[in-house]
Amino acid sequence: MQFDLGITRNGLKDVKNRMAQGTVTSLSPRELLRHYSDMVDGLVRKAFQKAQSSVPSPSICLMAVGGYGRTEVAPYSDVDLLLLHSPADQSDLSPLVEKILYPLWDLGLEVGCSSRSIAECVKMAQSDLQIKTSLIDARYLDGEYEFFRNLYDLFSKRVLHRKVRKFAESLAQDLYLRRRKYEDPAYVLEPNIKEGEGGLRDFQIGRWAVRAKYKTDRWDSILFPDHSRILDKSLQFLWAVRNQLHLLSGRRQDDLTFEWQEKIAPILGFSPGARGIEEMMRQYHLSAQKISNFAWDILERVLYEPSSLKRTFLFFQKKKIDPNFGLTRGELTLLDPMTFKREPAQLMTLFQHCQVSHGKMDFRTEEAVMEALPFIDDRFRRKDEVNQIFLKILRRGEGATAILKKMHELGFLSCYIPEFSEIEGKVHYDLYHVHPIDIHSILAVEELEKLRRGVYQRDYPLLTSLIQELEKPEILLLTALLHDIGKGTEGDHSIIGAEIVRQIGSRMGLPKEDRDLIGFLVSHHLFMLETAFRRDLNDEQTVFNFANTVKNLTQLRMLYLLTFADVRAVGPEAWTSWKDSLLTELFLKTAHLLETGENTQVSQKENETVKRLTEYLHLKGIPEYTEHLPVRYLSCYGWGEMVHHIEMALSLEQESLLVRWTLESGRLAKVTLCTKDSYGLFSKIAGSMFLNRLNILEAQIHTWGNGVALDTFYVEDATEEVERPLHHFKRDVEEILNGKITVKDLFSKRGESKPNQQKIIPGVVAEVKVNNRDSDFYTIIEITGEDRLGLLYEITQALTDHGCNISFSRISTLGNRIVDVFYVQDEWGEKLEAKQKVDNLKQTLLSRLTPPNNIS
Repeated sequence: MQFDLGITRNGLKDVKNRMAQGTVTSLSPRELLRHYSDMVDGLVRKAFQKAQSSVPSPSICLMAVGGYGRTEVAPYSDVDLLLLHSPADQSDLSPLVEKILYPLWDLGLEVGCSSRSIAECVKMAQSDLQIKTSLIDARYLDGEYEFFRNLYDLFSKRVLHRKVRKFAESLAQDLYLRRRKYEDPAYVLEPNIKEGEGGLRDFQIGRWAVRAKYKTDRWDSILFPDHSRILDKSLQFLWAVRNQLHLLSGRRQDDLTFEWQEKIAPILGFSPGARGIEEMMRQYHLSAQKISNFAWDILERVLYEPSSLKRTFLFFQKKKIDPNFGLTRGELTLLDPMTFKREPAQLMTLFQHCQVSHGKMDFRTEEAVMEALPFIDDRFRRKDEVNQIFLKILRRGEGATAILKKMHELGFLSCYIPEFSEIEGKVHYDLYHVHPIDIHSILAVEELEKLRRGVYQRDYPLLTSLIQELEKPEILLLTALLHDIGKGTEGDHSIIGAEIVRQIGSRMGLPKEDRDLIGFLVSHHLFMLETAFRRDLNDEQTVFNFANTVKNLTQLRMLYLLTFADVRAVGPEAWTSWKDSLLTELFLKTAHLLETGENTQVSQKENETVKRLTEYLHLKGIPEYTEHLPVRYLSCYGWGEMVHHIEMALSLEQESLLVRWTLESGRLAKVTLCTKDSYGLFSKIAGSMFLNRLNILEAQIHTWGNGVALDTFYVEDATEEVERPLHHFKRDVEEILNGKITVKDLFSKRGESKPNQQKIIPGVVAEVKVNNRDSDFYTIIEITGEDRLGLLYEITQALTDHGCNISFSRISTLGNRIVDVFYVQDEWGEKLEAKQKVDNLKQTLLSRLTPPNNIS
């Protein structure tokens, strides 16, 4: 018979609901944890006492272990118990355990209970890290207190304070393995509040190491006061988020998904909408970074701090670098604690010593740096000696990223460049930008450092040679560090950022030409990317416009290098061989134009191609075929490809459709399709490709004078087996073009019209831009919106319905955000310039960007 604990399952839910309301009004995160732990204590003790009175049991001690032992029980966390019994008592405790657990389970509590003797606990803790850490946090609840005291004393002497370095190594290994598990970009966007990098588990690892090494549970006692206050504030924020995750979900929930980000941000007092979510996630990333640094710093202390005897020995081995710093076995030490107060400029000298010696600061020197941060004022920032050393660190290249990361970790970087503090921890509420802006900026510097060291020599020889030839590489690295500095304020971050970096450059004493160069690069850091990825590089006007803006080869080279670093630093999926080829093509065409003053390379190539093609057609007996080929077509392909296309076109007398492809890589292919032109052809092709999960990256659409449609597509497939879906695509498009089935019917047949239940993700504002400036002959339509199944098919169908002939398209997907660009003309081969027609088209496209109930 089970017994009553004085509360029902629904009653416990009511208590949790009241707690949820209390978090908004009065309870701090720590108070909520304590309040809930106290309530659980009462229920567990009552269950234990009633179980003991109903089942014969020996002398026994009831203990709380793990998070429950720390009184850190979130509303739906596990409750871990340990029954400690005498080693001489071999009684079967399972009836007692059942009597304790069943009534607690009935209340909906996730309770686990194990039973061991003191000797068993000690033995298991010596070999099992999880049991050892759970016992570190053990707390007495009820029963024989003497058992608890004996276990505590024996555990401390034989386990906790013995082989401390080996314990720290195990903790570091655990930390490393969890980092690898949660290093996927998805966990950066939707972090695990407990197990992820900088999560609550990281803090516990640091605290366990402190307990073992310094024999105190006061982790804050080994940090200077400001550091411990910041860390405690970070910890309380993570607990506030986790408490809300549990209370709102009604279960154990530690993944801070986009759904919960939207719900929790306003509860914690942040602004409504996406801005509030970004503010909350900024505080999360800043807090997680502090906790992560704490865990690693403590482990390094425990692992590498020498004993007092060894310190005495090492003192005599210390190498004096200069009057202020010494070096011992790769560790830099501060010789005089008053150095930074007396001469703050030595802070920058310390970082330079770290780079030159390939050493790292000991933890006392790191704390001295953090204590000296208030001495960094405007006079420090304008000091020529300080700025020259900083630029030398960047100019040296090797190890520059590691130094910037340490500056950032210690808070020095945002004190030296206070504008940088505005982007620290700041995030984009989207699926494309993986890292907070400050981390992304430092990663961009790291990409340039790798490029300069020759790490990418094999894959990117052109970029490698360009950066190695730079006269002032430090200017490029400084630009990379500051390229997104404008995102700390409202408005166009490129324009705002350019003004900010000019001010920073002036403060650093940079000459005007360097300030202007940095300003240009920051203001145009997206320009090359947008031109390469959203414009037709075979359109001469594109290259002319780009060259007119870039103006000279120096700025072109720097912009190319910066664009490379910026894209690669976004995340592992952002840089592709396709993007590399587009940027390289734009760079080479622009460099040629800037060197010669005219695009003679293109015109000479076209003349040679036409001459060879004419000779070939005469030999084939069809000299008139040249008249069918549009000028734009002749500028897009080489002689060999044109011959292949004509042979395909001549075969249309026997076949209605020809599809050929060449593999560029496992996931990328160039597809050539030849058939007779028909209404809505591109739309049908796009629908067929979507049905076979082929992602179109670029499309060149040509209609010859004799009615032949010759289209080329660059497509990719995420499975790395692009040929398989290409065969299915060929079958589908043949059936569609031959009238055997419609795209709509195929969508229905394969269930594509039934949208799956989607998880909540950041929304994307729909936008349609119609541009008649950037091309002499085409209207450029740029479409931005949220990606979904079949969207490209619907867009191309809408363009067709409005009489648009598509000549070129470039398709980009950035997370869940699409940016699709189409070069179009109307039915008469003219630009779309009538306002009413343009407005109607924009309205139709915007309506298609809103998900319908089904595909039409």
